[in-house]
Order: sequence, then structure tokens, then C-alpha cells
Amino acid sequence: MARAVNVSDIIDSRAVGGLQLRAFLLCALVLVVDGFDVQAITYVAPTITREWGLNRGELWPALTGGLVGIMLGAIFLAPLADRFGRRRVIVYSCVAFGALTLLTLAADSLLSLATLRFLTGLGLGSALPNAIGLASEYAPHKRRALVVMFVGSGVSLGAIGAGIAATHLVEPFGWRAVFVVGGILPLLLALLLAGWLPESIRFAALIPSRKAEAKRLLRALKPELGDDDVEVVSRDSEVGKAAVSDLFADGRGVATLCLWVTFFMSLLNVYLAINWLPTSLEASGYTRTQASSMTTVYHVGGVVGTYAFGLLMDRLGAHRMVLFALLCAAVGFSTFATATDMQQWATTAILALAGVGVIGAQVGANALASMTYPVAIRATGLGWALGVGRVGSIVGPTVVGLMLASAVDARSVYLWCLAPISIGIVAVALLQRQRAPAREPVTVS
Repeated sequence: MARAVNVSDIIDSRAVGGLQLRAFLLCALVLVVDGFDVQAITYVAPTITREWGLNRGELWPALTGGLVGIMLGAIFLAPLADRFGRRRVIVYSCVAFGALTLLTLAADSLLSLATLRFLTGLGLGSALPNAIGLASEYAPHKRRALVVMFVGSGVSLGAIGAGIAATHLVEPFGWRAVFVVGGILPLLLALLLAGWLPESIRFAALIPSRKAEAKRLLRALKPELGDDDVEVVSRDSEVGKAAVSDLFADGRGVATLCLWVTFFMSLLNVYLAINWLPTSLEASGYTRTQASSMTTVYHVGGVVGTYAFGLLMDRLGAHRMVLFALLCAAVGFSTFATATDMQQWATTAILALAGVGVIGAQVGANALASMTYPVAIRATGLGWALGVGRVGSIVGPTVVGLMLASAVDARSVYLWCLAPISIGIVAVALLQRQRAPAREPVTVS
């Protein structure tokens, strides 16, 4: 008779092994190339604006078009992973947004650029939640927040890479050179993922037709099982039929609404800042190179905040650290918007603090979402949370783009960030009061 082996018990009780580390690293690389392609246009926006004879802020349709695509990709394409598997959706998403980023080279008008950014966004939106979801499903429970924060930091690392690429490539080769890099990297990564990225073992364990794959992955996690006949057991319910209504079932309704508000407010600030920060800094008197460098430091602050909060989350609590990050964001933005007579180094330091808070809070929100939903609906839950959040990412940059077109002081508009930060703090505090219900084990025979 086959011996029952619980996937969750194996992952939670053992030290992290080679298979898990490979999954974490590859998922982080997915977010690196995702972050590069999302942020590349923000660094070259001032150059495109000058080259095409646009006024300050008039490039917002191209910025917004990409964010609309990301929103729709997160809502409608990312949940396909709950039916067909995380690995397949991640690989196809990388191929899609890599190829479409290369097609951006052909853009010669605001309309064509906005259209291509929208299509690229569909792939970007489906890749991110599934990379986070797959990594979290290989993470031990006591280290899940740290793993999600580590993987999520890939977005900021990619944004830093985009800033470095823009600094060194735009001047000699033009703004299109940045999109060459942004297109080739995900295509090369897709080849690597096809050969090395494992499927989520928790997902495979829940599908009878993938029993052999689940057992193979289980033996990779626990080699001492050898050729023993085992029966894979998981604590989650059947996958493949996830629906939006499941996010509100079993007492998850309030938690889901709190997550949606948190993501909306968080991503509103994330993209409000990064989409217009280089433009705002140039309008404040800094050179293009200085603006790119200062924006890159903002993202460096995000990486530092992500790692610091990730290390503390498992000890002090994920909700507490997200709340602290939001407070850092409030201090950073209010100081940046009001203290306009600071020297460059001081302004850069304040931007780093804002990055610590804004980006750290968003990656922390990803960790909260991964903890809220079971495996069977995790891709759907993360996809919808990010999708709703992308509505905020569209509202923020659009409103600020219109404000920048007429604002006397380009930095003063960042005071507007304090309102969504305050609402986000309330939503996280309410989410902290919710507790996900326990689930009974399910056996795959």
C-alpha cells in the first residue's frame, strides 16, 4: 500500500534545498526582466517627449496604455495558471512581452507607442503574480514572507537595470536601444525557464493527471524517498476551477476587499512616483543624467527596504512591516514635495527613503496576498489583487501627468500621495484582523 506523504509537511520541515533555490532564483529573474520592461519607458520618457515635440506630461497615453495592459493581463491571463499551471503561463508570458518590447522599436507616433505598450503590458501582467505565487508555494511557511520579498525585489532590480541602461545607451544610440535590451532579456530567460523552472509541487499535487510529476518533484525535494511507492497529500482543495467568487468564500470576503484597497493605493503611489519622477526632476532643474541617477537611487532604496522588511517580517509580522513601510513613504514624499531648496545629495537621500517605503510596502502587500489565499486559488487571488491595484497605477500617473502639464512646481504634486498612503494604512490595519480559515488535507491517488 502506498505511503501518504504530505507536501506541506515536507516543505515546512526541511531546510531549503537546491530545487527550491532554483525556483526562487528563476522567479526573481522573471521579475527582474518584468521590472526592466515596465520601467524602461519612464527613463526614456523625457527623451521621447523632446524628440517628438510633445509638451511635458503629454506622453501619459503611452505610460497609461502599458499599465492598462498590465491590469488586464493580471486579471484575465494570470488566473489561467490555476488551470494550466504556473510554469507554462510564466514561460509564455516572457515570450510575449519580450517579443512585443522588441516591436516597440517600430513605434513612430504616440498612438503606435501606446498600442505596443498596451500589448506588452498583457504579458507583463500575467508573469508577475505567477512568479510570486510559484515561489511562495516552494517556500517553508516560516520563511514565506522572506522568500516573497526576495523574489519581489526583482522588480526594483530590473528598474535599476533600466536606469543604468538608459544612462549609458540613450545618449550614443537613442531611446530605442533600451527596448532592444528589454526585449532580448526575457526571450533568453524564457529559454532558461523552459528547461529549468519546475512546476509548483503544491499545484501538481492537486491534479490527478499530474500525479507522476508531483512524485518526481517530491523526490527532488526529499531524495531519501528513493523508489518508495508514495501517495501525495496536500492540504488544499481541487484546482482548475478557481473563480473570482472563491476569493470571497469561506470567510475571505473582508480580507479580499482589504487587499484590493491596499493594492490599489499602493500601486497608485508606486507608478505615480516612478512614471513621472525623471520628468519631475528635470523640470526642477536637474540634468537628464542627474534625474536618471536620482531615480535609480530611489529604486535602490526600494531594494534595501524590500530585503530589510523581508528579514523582519517573519519575526515581527508582515502586517506591521507593511504599515511601517507606508509611514516611511509618507515621510519621504511629504519632505520631497515641500523641501525644494535642498541640495542634490539631500534630495537623493529623501528619494531613497521614499523608495524604501513605497516599494517595500508594495512587495510586502504581495507577501500578504500569498498568505491570504490557498494554493487552489492563489494565482487568481494574486492576479485580481494586482489587477485592481493596476487601476490605481493608471489613476495616479494619469492625474499627475495632467497636473504636471500646468504645475508651476513639479515636485509639489507629490503631496497628493499622502491621501492614498493614509487609506492604505487603514486597509492594512483592517486586514491584520482577518484570519484565513484552515483547510483539510486532500489526497491525490
